[in-house]
Amino acid sequence: MHPKKYFLALTCLLLFYSCSSDDTNDLNVDQSDCKIAQGISPNPTPDGLNDNFDLSCLADRTGITTLEVFDRNGLKVYERSNYRDEFIGQNDDGDDLVTGTYFYTITFDAEDIDYGTVNQGSLYINVEQ
Repeated sequence: MHPKKYFLALTCLLLFYSCSSDDTNDLNVDQSDCKIAQGISPNPTPDGLNDNFDLSCLADRTGITTLEVFDRNGLKVYERSNYRDEFIGQNDDGDDLVTGTYFYTITFDAEDIDYGTVNQGSLYINVEQ
């Protein structure tokens, strides 16, 4: 018998079982770290990785009055009031958009500390074939 090996194994087991999910308080997300994604890759079977345009952090921090998405010709393809994370690469009629660069306008309920009251940018949609 090697007492050092058993002591080490017992210590590892005690450390492993001494923590539980009940030991922590609520997770605090640093809302000063909200970033707008530059792309999404919606899938026919969502895998949880960049499936939607998730702005929930900004919606919680400042509130989003509207999100508008435009194609490269300036045609509005999507609009949503009180937006959080609903855009999954489909137009307002529910049709899938094609792979490419789109442009968005976010109008906030109040002035956001990083993006102001209105923010415009581009969003690349990579549709899985």
